[in-house]
Amino acid sequence: MIIGIDARCLFTTPRTGVGEFTFELLSHLFERETTHQFILFTNAFKKNDVLPFFTFPHVSWVYTTIPNKLFHVSISLLRRPRLDRYVANKAGVKNIDIWFSPNLLFTSLSPQTTHILTIHDLSFEHYPHYFSQKARMWHRAVHPKKQIEHARHIIVPSEHTKRDVVHTFQKDPDIVHVFPPGLCSDIQKMSDEHRRRTIQKKYNLPEHYMLFLGTLESRKNLGSILDAYEHSAYLRTRMPLIFAGALGYRGDSYVKRIQNISTARYIGYVQEEEKQTLYAGARALIYPSMYEGFGFPVLEALACGTPVIASNRASLPAVVGHGGILVNSLNTKQLGDAMERLMTDDTLYTQLSEEGRKHAGTYSWDRAAVSLLTLFDTIH
Repeated sequence: MIIGIDARCLFTTPRTGVGEFTFELLSHLFERETTHQFILFTNAFKKNDVLPFFTFPHVSWVYTTIPNKLFHVSISLLRRPRLDRYVANKAGVKNIDIWFSPNLLFTSLSPQTTHILTIHDLSFEHYPHYFSQKARMWHRAVHPKKQIEHARHIIVPSEHTKRDVVHTFQKDPDIVHVFPPGLCSDIQKMSDEHRRRTIQKKYNLPEHYMLFLGTLESRKNLGSILDAYEHSAYLRTRMPLIFAGALGYRGDSYVKRIQNISTARYIGYVQEEEKQTLYAGARALIYPSMYEGFGFPVLEALACGTPVIASNRASLPAVVGHGGILVNSLNTKQLGDAMERLMTDDTLYTQLSEEGRKHAGTYSWDRAAVSLLTLFDTIH
């Protein structure tokens, strides 16, 4: 069976959670599967000479260099090219049996090709005000509703996202499959002492701190974190607050506010291999997001033994399990009280740390890869 995979999200820089999801899932998929032929597709005007997965004999690439704006407009307005036919012709094969999309992107396929589409969350549908005008236009042009309607199968990371997709788009629950992700490979590696000290020195990290790690954007509810922190004299004088991650929509405004707090600091985007040190050194990860389809930073922090304070919304309660404290994301006092409690209660900290490690250990990329292979085999 020939399976086409849209790998365009692997080349977004800096790599987002969707890119990490795609990389990890495909890595484990290709290590397990040798009977199917996989053709990965990407397009960028400037070609990248370093392609992942090139060592697998059953994996090949189709890399085109059409300007993305022209490519996207053509797909959005003309529904051309049909990516399955386009990639099959470029790869020299008769046809592609299944097209797997790890994310919503500009996609047009032949009616006879089975499309498996991944939906990470529906934030663009329910909370458009958290996106810039450009991002909202992008989502409209991608035609998510049409893609979801036409997809033969849909993959989601959590039961919450499954319910959301079924309810919002009236999809048959039997074709919406929950494949919980696993942990990033870098998080599973033990950091040696030299590496830990190098990263601590690079970012000038204090001995103890609270951490937010993720894209700096309104949906992450950063305003509430800063409000809770500023209103607590104990936290401001005893526990520094570190923010790490790429800048998202209106991220600059949060950076300016952080800079006005003497004990808070923004250290910018951090590489995947640096995250474990940041998590492990933090007393807690603060993540009171307004909406998440899953929440990778939460799982990663738990795996490092770092308790989490998260909102009691969407998928986060299931991801946190017994490894953290859930709060009303709109209640700043409740958030501040939880932060103070976790900073002062060593018994609670130890309990949550142990429970979090156990809970994180139940997530597996191998299991997700096996589930995807089973779905492939079920279709043909």
